[in-house]
Amino acid sequence: MNDLLETYNQLSETQRRILLAYADTLLLQQKSKQTEGNIEKWKEKIKNITPWNEDEVLVLQENIKKLNQWKIPEW
Repeated sequence: MNDLLETYNQLSETQRRILLAYADTLLLQQKSKQTEGNIEKWKEKIKNITPWNEDEVLVLQENIKKLNQWKIPEW
């Protein structure tokens, strides 16, 4: 650890900032790997999130069925 501190102290201010930014990147990568979590729990959590209510979903489903029945006007 002392070697690391001695090396750090020899760096210019700009190089220190670059090194700290890189260390932050490494920490974020490490944290993201630790918090991968359980995909099944995540799926259950988001399954019931929707901006649509049941009536709107039914209307959309009915319109999807009718989509291929549209007649395209000929010119």
